Amino acid sequence: MKTILWIFACHLPVTLASAAERIMVWDSKALFTKPELHRTHERKAKGMRSFFYEGADYKGKPTKVFAYYSTPKGKTPKDGWPAIVCAHGGGGTAYPEWVRFWNGKGYAAIAMDLEGHLPGGNSHQVEGNFPTGVEHPDAGPSRIDWFGDRALPDKEQWFYHAVADVIRANSLLRSFNEINNEKIGLTGISWGGTVVSAVAGIDHRFAFVIPVYGGGYIHKSDNEGLTQWFPPKNMTKKQFQDYRTKWDPSIHLPHAKMPILWVTSVADPVFQINIFSKSSKIVGGDSNLCIRPWMIHSHGNGWADAPEIWQFADSIVKGTPSLPKLKRPQTKGNDRTVHTPYEGKGKFTQAWIYYTKSLDNWKDRKWHFIQCSINEEELISQKPLPIDTTAFLVYVFRDNNGYRDNHAASELVILSK
Repeated sequence: MKTILWIFACHLPVTLASAAERIMVWDSKALFTKPELHRTHERKAKGMRSFFYEGADYKGKPTKVFAYYSTPKGKTPKDGWPAIVCAHGGGGTAYPEWVRFWNGKGYAAIAMDLEGHLPGGNSHQVEGNFPTGVEHPDAGPSRIDWFGDRALPDKEQWFYHAVADVIRANSLLRSFNEINNEKIGLTGISWGGTVVSAVAGIDHRFAFVIPVYGGGYIHKSDNEGLTQWFPPKNMTKKQFQDYRTKWDPSIHLPHAKMPILWVTSVADPVFQINIFSKSSKIVGGDSNLCIRPWMIHSHGNGWADAPEIWQFADSIVKGTPSLPKLKRPQTKGNDRTVHTPYEGKGKFTQAWIYYTKSLDNWKDRKWHFIQCSINEEELISQKPLPIDTTAFLVYVFRDNNGYRDNHAASELVILSK
C-alpha cells in the first residue's frame, strides 16, 4: 500500500502537491537509537568536550558528525540537566559560544556541524584560527546553495543528512546519564531554523522547538534569492513534487505536537514574515510567534538578542511563567478598529499594531505603528487601520526600564495581495 501511495503522490500534478500525504524518507526507528561516539583531539574548545558521533549513512558508509558538548557548572540536578540541541545556519558550524550561552542558562547543550566540516575561523569562540570549510574524512554531503543537490538520490541530499544528524544528536543526549530525557529542546538559526522546523514533525521526543528566522513554505517566498530555485526557473515537476512532499517543513509541521516558539522580525531579509507566520499556523500542537521589531539576522543575534528564547524554554522545562499569547486580530463591521483577544494579563506593558500599506516584496515593505489599549480580555487599537492597509499583526512586550522581553505576536493578517 505504501508503494502505491508513493507512486501516486509523485505523479500528481504540481498543483495538487499540497494535498498529498508526506513521504517519509527518514527511518526514525534507526535514528532514535544511540549513535556511536568517537573521541577526537580535533578542534578543542576550553571547558567542553569535542567528539564525533555517528550520523546517517552516505553512499553506503556511516558518516561522522563533529560536535561540542558541555553541561552547566555545578552539581547535576537529581533528575538530570535540561538540554538543548543547537542547529546552525548557512555558513555556520559548531559554535562553542552557543554551547556556553545555554550552559549559562542552566542547560546542557550540544552544537554540531551539519555540513561535514570541522570548525574554523575565529567567530563565536571557535579556537585555533583554523581555516573554514575543512571537510573531514567521514563527512556527509555539504550544502549546495538552496537545494542545489535536488537531482541526487534522497539519501545523498544535504537536507536529508542535516535532519538526520539533528535527530541523532537528540538520541546521543538521551544516552547521557546526566541529562533529563524529558527536558531536551531544539533550536536552529536561519537554515538551521528550517531544518529544525522539519525535525519538529519527525522527532516527537523533543520537549520544545525554537526555530529562529527560518521555517517552511520556502517555495512561497518572494525573495529572489529563494524563488530562483523553484519552478519555473529551476526544478522539474517531479523534483518540485519531491520537495513539497519530502523536504519543505510545511509537510512535516502538522505532525509536530510539542510546543514551538517562532522567533523573527517583520523585516527579516531572508525568510519573510508571511511564510514565517504561515509556518507557525499549521503546527499540530501549541504554536507561539515572537516578533522582535528589528532583530538582526545572524548567528549570535539569533541566540542572544531575544530573551523570549530562554524564557520559553524555561516555561516548558522549569515551570516558569509562559509568554503572552495573542489570538487572531479582528475588525467589526465597517469599523477598522482592531480587537485582539489575548492570554497573559499582566505579562506585558505595551501593545502595538505593525501595519504596512505596501505591495512590494516583504523584505522591502515599510511598516507603521498604532498603539493599542490593554483591556481586560482584548487589545484595542487606539486608531483605526488605514483603508489602504495591506497586512498587519499585533505584538506586545514587557518594558522594564528599557529592558524589553516577553515579546509575543499574533499571526500576520493579509488584507490584499
